[in-house]
Amino acid sequence: MVTNRFINLSHKDKSRRVQIRRGCPQGGILSPFLWNLVVDDLLSFTAKDIPGYLQAFADDLASLAEGNDLDIIWNRTCKTINTIEKWCQTKDLSISALKTQIVMFTWNTKWTLRPIKVGNNIIGLSKSAKFLGVTLDSKLNYNEHIINITKKATASLMQCRRAVGPTWGMSPKTCIWMFTAVIQPILSYCCSIWIRAIDTDYNARKLKRVQALALRMMSGAMPSTPFLALNHLTDTPDTILFLRGEAAKGAARLQAYGSLTLETIAHRKGTIKNHTTINKQFMEDLNIPPRATRDLTAPTMMLGRHFTVTTPGTNNTEYRTALQHTIDNITSETITCYTDGSLSDSGSGAGYIITTDNNNTILEERSFKLPDYCTVYQTELTAIIEACKYLSSYTNSHIIIWSDSLSSIQAISSLSTRSRTTRDCYDTLNALGSNNTLEIRWIAAHIGLWGNEKADELAKLGTTSEHVLKCPIPQSYIKRQINNKVHRLNQDIWLTDGLRHTKLTLGQKHTKIINNINTSLINNRQDYRTAVHLITGHCGLNKHLHTIRKSSTSACPMCGDGEETVSHFLGQCPAIAQLRGQYFRDYYLSVNDIFDNHHITTIVNFTNRTKRLIVPEELDQTGVT
Repeated sequence: MVTNRFINLSHKDKSRRVQIRRGCPQGGILSPFLWNLVVDDLLSFTAKDIPGYLQAFADDLASLAEGNDLDIIWNRTCKTINTIEKWCQTKDLSISALKTQIVMFTWNTKWTLRPIKVGNNIIGLSKSAKFLGVTLDSKLNYNEHIINITKKATASLMQCRRAVGPTWGMSPKTCIWMFTAVIQPILSYCCSIWIRAIDTDYNARKLKRVQALALRMMSGAMPSTPFLALNHLTDTPDTILFLRGEAAKGAARLQAYGSLTLETIAHRKGTIKNHTTINKQFMEDLNIPPRATRDLTAPTMMLGRHFTVTTPGTNNTEYRTALQHTIDNITSETITCYTDGSLSDSGSGAGYIITTDNNNTILEERSFKLPDYCTVYQTELTAIIEACKYLSSYTNSHIIIWSDSLSSIQAISSLSTRSRTTRDCYDTLNALGSNNTLEIRWIAAHIGLWGNEKADELAKLGTTSEHVLKCPIPQSYIKRQINNKVHRLNQDIWLTDGLRHTKLTLGQKHTKIINNINTSLINNRQDYRTAVHLITGHCGLNKHLHTIRKSSTSACPMCGDGEETVSHFLGQCPAIAQLRGQYFRDYYLSVNDIFDNHHITTIVNFTNRTKRLIVPEELDQTGVT
């Protein structure tokens, strides 16, 4: 792999074949491991040689030297660089001076630092440095990072903009998918670290404008349409609240891994509030037990398995047909155990039944309740754990554990896991399998097999039990709690802020109307745009066009009687009263009666029939739509 590699170089009409004598093959499976074998030696240096913090990610090195005196910082930095250079010489490597950046992180503006050399090159101080996708500026306010990610997200949106027009192009469903799948990950990348940057209005406005641009592209709304109205109509959380939620999820994940270092110095006036404190405060009022163990852990290997696993083959029908025959022909000395988990409105539960003599002798049956936050996956694994605890006194026996949870069986047969419950189940099975012949087999559910039906009955009984077993908190529960808080805070903004016309139009049934919009019209760009225009009032009717100085009059052109508002157009204009009667079964109505008692598709069809909301081409060219 190292000696027999060639590359072909082509330039104009010349080509050359060159043999590669060093380096790791790009994209090779072993390449990261081979490089780690080399660079791990550098990371093992003590503070005597590298007086500071050193971190490596592939071939990127980050070194941090700190102190209260500039001379001390300079000496520590130079010593670290010299140590790395000497190590590189022993490995036939070198530091790239062009890619090396030095940043002084300080709020003090009156300081000077002596030149720092890398090899024969003097490296000047930079105001910021980009490390693993995050721009670290000298004051750690992350303003430059916000500028960079908003530019990148806007550029991505502009590439999509060419395929979208006011009434043509990608559907709203496709547009919102692109926003959530592409744009939001760009904005939220590593936000757990720079979350305090959104406390400034300058950064918050930049982030909100990206979302407003995306939602206008999706809905075809006018530029004057309020951000909050678009957020509410498209069922999209406010950008700032979304980022706070994502930052809290990241902090919860790091805390589960044991990699989150909390702030130890109390915050006081004039100091920076640490991002760990901000994330901790966001999660304080969530219904998460503070001392409970987290199910999510750092990846761990599961090797040296002392049990066998049998899962259904490709032909599931034949496998299920043979299950009953297999169970009936198990030897009478074999101990069989059926496990199951349940999740219902009454809570989480699990149960197992252990038999022998071909299910004729019951050795033990048990049901138990788990905390309500547990997942079905955890209940299935906990049932296996508890069954193994009962069977731990057996030795030199043939034991078969039947489970109808294919995902659980696949998890314990994997080579690695991130779940503490899975790891505990694996260890318990391994301990039992070291003294017995242990098999884990999949059994089809709800096809009338006695053992599985009995275990299912016990699991459902366990959901109402009074005795509750301890169980780690799953990451999915924490995410759900965070999402609920973001949704609740988003609703508070909707209730407290303005949006008089939008709230008046939607009335008390705003949730139902929004659900209808995002289900019935989500695949029709023109109809979705019409609905947004009518609800927000920012549309091609004369009242709004006159307000934004795109029309010389606010009067209704069809009847000439009063201003052409949405209320007048939909419910009061006498010129279209006959048409209104055909669609709404009444000739004159209030806008609330129309939206409360008629489906949004009926309202849009009526509007399209009048052809009144078609904005003139000259207004499209001025950027109104």
